[in-house]
Amino acid sequence: MRILFIDFDLPHLLRDSEYPVGGWAVQLRQILIALSAAGHYAGVLTWEGANAYVGQQSVCELVETYDPKKGIRKLRFGYYFLPALIRGVHAFKPDVIVQSCSGFNTGVMAFIARLFGIPFVHRIACDTDADGRYTIYLNSREQLGYRFGLKNSQLVVCQNDYQRDSIRELFPQKPVQIVRNLILRADTNAAHSPSGRTYVAWLGVFRRQKNLPLLLRIATALPQVRFRIGGMANARLDAETKAAIEGLKKLPNVEFAGYIRREGVSDFLKGAIALLSTSDFEGFSNVFLEALQNGTPVVARKAVDPDSIFARNKLGLIADDEAGLIENVEAVCRMDAGTYEQLSQRCRNYVDANHSPEIGVAALIGALSMVTAGAPS
Repeated sequence: MRILFIDFDLPHLLRDSEYPVGGWAVQLRQILIALSAAGHYAGVLTWEGANAYVGQQSVCELVETYDPKKGIRKLRFGYYFLPALIRGVHAFKPDVIVQSCSGFNTGVMAFIARLFGIPFVHRIACDTDADGRYTIYLNSREQLGYRFGLKNSQLVVCQNDYQRDSIRELFPQKPVQIVRNLILRADTNAAHSPSGRTYVAWLGVFRRQKNLPLLLRIATALPQVRFRIGGMANARLDAETKAAIEGLKKLPNVEFAGYIRREGVSDFLKGAIALLSTSDFEGFSNVFLEALQNGTPVVARKAVDPDSIFARNKLGLIADDEAGLIENVEAVCRMDAGTYEQLSQRCRNYVDANHSPEIGVAALIGALSMVTAGAPS
């Protein structure tokens, strides 16, 4: 199958530059590698100059379209951006187009797919994209494009039951399929023993939904616990998040590790007692899977436990509220070595059994086949 995606962060990830890429780019890279291994051909529509920027790579075909900095503002979409995307799709000749993350591009790609008679699939990136809360962070133009794209998609791919049920409420007749995030196999035999894990890890892009003010309150309440924060700010840092970062920098039990490159993520998580999530919402976070693969349990609130997977499978400690989150951080740090090792092994076993590349690709191809089977050749 020839599958065409669109993403403008992926080149930064392929080069492993210090750039705050989103979770979809991280997952997309893993999907692309797994698709190639399974014999499928994938391309990614992205920005002009990406191939020279990335250099030689075998993950996918980077289909260059436009330079976001070029063109006359307010006019460039019609005479430059859209024609460049259309040319890219025409050149690649995909069997299906897949777009993720809510925004104006959802509608754009749905329109282009219809133009060529190609099935269009939207993949939900987080819970808020499914339940209507996207109005918080999308402007009116972006909302219009997103709703058009959802309405005109032949299939919506979701990461969890909540997303699926939310989309079905909005579009009762639309095909919806759950495809769990996959994770590539890694050498986790060198994962540290409980005694070699010395801190609670936090990893992500510094932005509002990650709720760094909550992290500040937790770290302040637990001065005896060492916290290591990995990540960097996105381009639009809100005042509340900025103030929380400044507060965290003043705490003696908090260390900022900076941007963690791809090859360093595993080591960062192997050294952690637990991965702490303070997010207000997620979909199925890649960093959750990376932590579990390295035997690192997750401490989070119920709101970001997809389908109660962590609670049901005992993969960490899940809290109802902030007070419970603080208690759970303390509890996992006090856990005896034997109990912790059982928890750590349970995390590894769960990922192997449920999120392997083979399982993920089979589910994705199965879902895409639902719409490509009846498409004109």
